[in-house]
Amino acid sequence: MANRANHDDLHNLDVVRVHDMMFQARHGCTSAERELGAMFQVNVELYLDTRRAAQTDSLSDTADVAKVYQTVLDIVTGPTRHLLETIAEDIAEALLERFGVQAVRVRFHKDRVPLPGPTAGYEVEIIRRR
Repeated sequence: MANRANHDDLHNLDVVRVHDMMFQARHGCTSAERELGAMFQVNVELYLDTRRAAQTDSLSDTADVAKVYQTVLDIVTGPTRHLLETIAEDIAEALLERFGVQAVRVRFHKDRVPLPGPTAGYEVEIIRRR
């Protein structure tokens, strides 16, 4: 499992962000959530040193955002989970492992939740580091 990170861990690193990735999936604790599904919005920040990529102008020296997107897609549309926390952790671990970044921030938002009143959904945000 990846280590928790704090803001000091990220201070001297560059950031590559992928915003507002949207996926339809069937995660949740109730059978209705798993049957009906919901839209999930994912934002990721990858913390790394981008100087080499800037010098070489080579995609292989940075985080390839198309591959980042595919990684997130595979996890969110993969096996059904009860908790957003579980999926956010899976995303963070995969990004740390596959892209050689120093830390990641994952925000995972669900638009439809079974609460007793109106809401625009809820989200989990985690920050993990190597």
